[in-house]
Amino acid sequence: MFENLSVTDSFKNSIMSAIKLSKLSHAVIFEGADEDTRLSAAKEVAAALVCKGESKPCKSCSACLKAMKDTHPDIHILYKEKDSTMIKVDSVRQIKAQALIFPNEGSKSVFIISEAQYMNPQAQNALLKIFEEPSPHVCFILTCTSKSSLLDTVISRATSYTLGEEAVKYDSERDGKANIIAAELLVCLAKENEFNFLKKTASFLKDKKLFRDIVEKMISFTRDALVFQSGGKDLVNGEREELILFKNRFTQKKTLEIINALNGFLTDIDSSANLNLTVTRFVSVLYGIKTN
Repeated sequence: MFENLSVTDSFKNSIMSAIKLSKLSHAVIFEGADEDTRLSAAKEVAAALVCKGESKPCKSCSACLKAMKDTHPDIHILYKEKDSTMIKVDSVRQIKAQALIFPNEGSKSVFIISEAQYMNPQAQNALLKIFEEPSPHVCFILTCTSKSSLLDTVISRATSYTLGEEAVKYDSERDGKANIIAAELLVCLAKENEFNFLKKTASFLKDKKLFRDIVEKMISFTRDALVFQSGGKDLVNGEREELILFKNRFTQKKTLEIINALNGFLTDIDSSANLNLTVTRFVSVLYGIKTN
């Protein structure tokens, strides 16, 4: 088990022992390592839980073969939607409803929430009741960069495992800085000229991680502005002044164009070998949308 994954011996031994003794918690959190490793580890555990062989996962029984092809009816994976910055409460409610149904083929239904740090507080709170009163046939696996990104109430009701040597630490100071700069950029985009916007990018011109964090915050803010514009109230960041300004300065169509452009820049930042060029294009594209 986990032969092809770069995980710690401590994680490997703990999980294998829990599965062998049928002692794995109804809710587990996998933190640390990278996104692909976390999801692959979660899928292996899911396969072990539905496996019909003696050595779990045997990887040869019908259940394991379906699990490896992502076609097993009792393994459910919830991902963040591509056009969203979060995992929403409605998605969590859907898997809660599924969790009430008995498994189709085996004794366990497994629900993997991939990158659970994207669950907003409402979505996380929706999990609490089923975590508090778990069904014996259900197991939840939450993968995330660090469990510190989850609510304490969720963490306290699950068993946490670290896959890598060290889980990514949540940096509240850095997160606050990204929040401030993202809000300033949106105000600048709404009110000021391109040159002033470009000057504000100096704070992350040599910090790819901060640039990415800021873009993610901008996506979250502009998503709220779009909700405002359409008359909705499902806001992640509250009724911030800059969001009200932004939604009043742009049409829904423009706001959606900006969100789509920002989502595209997440990929550009990750693959960028020249951060200065990416930042320059970032300014040009956003102001191109504004002026067209």
